[in-house]
Order: sequence, then structure tokens, then C-alpha cells
Amino acid sequence: MKTLTARYSVLHMLVDGVCALAIFGRFFSWEDGHLYVLIYNFCAFALQMPIGALLDILCMRKQKAAGEPDAVAGSSDNMTQVSLVVAVAGVLCTITGAVTHPVVLGLGNALFHIGGGVGTIYEDKEKQWKGRGLGVFVAPGALGLYLGTLLAKNEAVTAWLWGAGILMVLLCAGMLYRQICDGRQKSGIVRYGGWQERDFTGEGSVAGQDGKQIPSFTVQTGVGIGQGSDIVGRQPPVQGTVYLAVCCFVVVILRSYIGIAVAFPWKTTLAAGLLSVGAIVGGKMAGGLCGARYGYLRTAVISLLAAAVCYLFSAVLPMGIAALFLFNMTMPITLYLLICGFPQMPGFAFGCLTFALFLGFLPEYFALPPLMNGAAFGGIALENTVMPSLGSVLSLLLIFAAMDGVRRRSAEGRGRGRISD
Repeated sequence: MKTLTARYSVLHMLVDGVCALAIFGRFFSWEDGHLYVLIYNFCAFALQMPIGALLDILCMRKQKAAGEPDAVAGSSDNMTQVSLVVAVAGVLCTITGAVTHPVVLGLGNALFHIGGGVGTIYEDKEKQWKGRGLGVFVAPGALGLYLGTLLAKNEAVTAWLWGAGILMVLLCAGMLYRQICDGRQKSGIVRYGGWQERDFTGEGSVAGQDGKQIPSFTVQTGVGIGQGSDIVGRQPPVQGTVYLAVCCFVVVILRSYIGIAVAFPWKTTLAAGLLSVGAIVGGKMAGGLCGARYGYLRTAVISLLAAAVCYLFSAVLPMGIAALFLFNMTMPITLYLLICGFPQMPGFAFGCLTFALFLGFLPEYFALPPLMNGAAFGGIALENTVMPSLGSVLSLLLIFAAMDGVRRRSAEGRGRGRISD
């Protein structure tokens, strides 16, 4: 594993696996175990937004203290170092929380996701992956949750916890050692990086009137394969940024709710469960890879329209697996779009979408009635077919509206715009 993103991805799987193992293998059996599940999810998901904002502020201050008052979010090296410390703290807190209390466990999960997520964002930008790294980072979490829940049924919960904990500590130690070695090699070298020097997609930066580099806002939307972008500008205006954030936020709420509420009649065996989680993991990775290669709008259109069709026939195993794969491709897409909308606040952007995940979890937790009732297609429940199909279409409309809205507002704000042909 030669990149931080690869190491963060393995840790992501282990952290989520340990959390699921501890919740369902230890804490769920406590008195008011259901309440602890809610408390854990709040700490693990809702708290990522304020933690991410604090991390952004910390990095800004660290950069200014280093003598660069014009910097807005710190250099890539500074962000990598700070985010790594936060991620390691999250791992240690997760290990401690697994044997103490769900609140500590959830806080550790939140710290790791913000630290690892921001570290991945900056490595993605620095190496000009154009969002590929985002899918690689977020995908293994689903596998960890599934394996942790599966192992929670095993009586040797403590042994699994200790084994995973030791492996996580060793990975963290290796990452810290590698970072120290890299820091020594770079000492005395002028570093090139930071949001103010290059745009997120690595397509160049915009020079201001005073000669300084201004961060450009670029999102590949896929008008043509590998051709520029639909949204190009120095910085999206406030209206466009808020519009983008709201649309992405609602898309993630929908994905979270549908992912929890939809039940497949064929998902009754271990093999079917493994196929399902494999489709989820593969879809999240494919979303980032395809978005970077073919454009994010094109990827969203194809994947969500195909998902809408597949969900209508998801009572059949192959169609259900395809629906899971296609629908989950939107996860890195929404994350990439929001990061581009908040280039100076990657931690806040990451945490904002995890808060949306928490909101999508609440209806099922409180056993609220499904959005659709009744049966269709041979007795298959509407909430398992038509509802996710409509959710896919609505998600596509929101993503398209967000990207088109930012493009229009950026053009109005500059008095000019550019659409790739």
C-alpha cells in the first residue's frame, strides 16, 4: 500500500467492523440497548460536521502561524499531517470505546472518518485523481459493517475486538512512521500545494489581478469523455454553493433511507448477503472511478436511470444486485461535488453529508411507516420496488439541478461562463 488513501481504506473497514462488532456483540444486550444504538449513530455521524469544521479552522490557523496569512485552508502537507493525527486519535478512541461505552466508540468513529476523509481529499487533489480516491476510501466501510455484524453473532467477540485493535494500532504506527520519514525528506524543500495554488481537479489555477493564484472551482460533468467541465469559475457564489449543498444533502438522505428501508426477498442466505455488500462496495468505488474518467454528470445520469429500472425488478436477485451497485455509485459523486463547492472547508463538506446519513437513518429507527404502502408486480411491496426507483430518479434530478444551478450562478457572477463542447 503505497498511498495514504489505501491505508485509510483498510483502516476504514477495520474501524467500521469494530464498531459494528462492539454495538451488536456487546452494547446491544445492555438495558436500553436500542437507545445506545441511536446515541452511537448520533456521535458517529452527526458529530462529524462540527468536528470537520473545527479541523478546517485548525489547519487554517496552523498555516497562518507558519507565516502565510493569505492561505485559506493550509498547505497539502499541513493538512495531511493534521488529518493523520486526527485519524489516529479516532482509531485509538474506537478501540477504547469498543470495551467501554458507545459514546466513546461513536466519537472515535467520527474522528477517524473526518481525519481519514480529509487526508484522502488532499491526497486525491495533490495527485490529481479527480475524485478517484474518494470512492476508494468510502467503499470498504460497508464491508466492515457487514463483517462486524456477522461476527457479532460469534461468541468470541472479545478475541475479534483485540485482534482487529492490534492490527489497527500497527497500521497507524506504520502511517505515522512513514509520515515522519517523508517529512524529513521534504525538509528544506519548497513545497508546492494547497488549495490556493491548484484547483481540485488538477486542471490548473486562475491568476488574479495581483498575480496571486486563486482557487478555481471545477467539476467534471461529462459533456464529453475527458473534456473539461461544465462548471468552471474561480469560486462559486454563495447562492450557488448553498444550492449545491442542499441538493447533495437531500440526495444523501434519500440514499441513506432507501438503503435501510428497502428489503429484498432473496436476501436470506450468507451468499446473498455477501453479493449485496460486494455490490455496494463495488458501486461506491466505481462511482469515483467512472466520474473521474467519464464525467460526474454523465456517470450520475447513466447509473441512476439504470438503477431506477433495476429497482422495479429487484425481487429477482441479479436485478437487485445491479440496483445496489448502480444506486451506490452516487456516494462519491455527491461527496466530490460538495468538496468542490467548499474547497476551503473539506472537513465541513465531508461531515455535512454524514449528518445527512444520520437523518436518513432516523425514520427506520423510529419505525415510521414507509413512504409507500401496497403491493405491485406480483405482490412485491411498493416500498421495495417503486419507492427506490422513484428515489433514484429524484436523486438524479437533484444532482442535475445542483450542477446546473452552480454553473448558471457562476456565469452570472463572472459575467461570463463556459460550457464544454
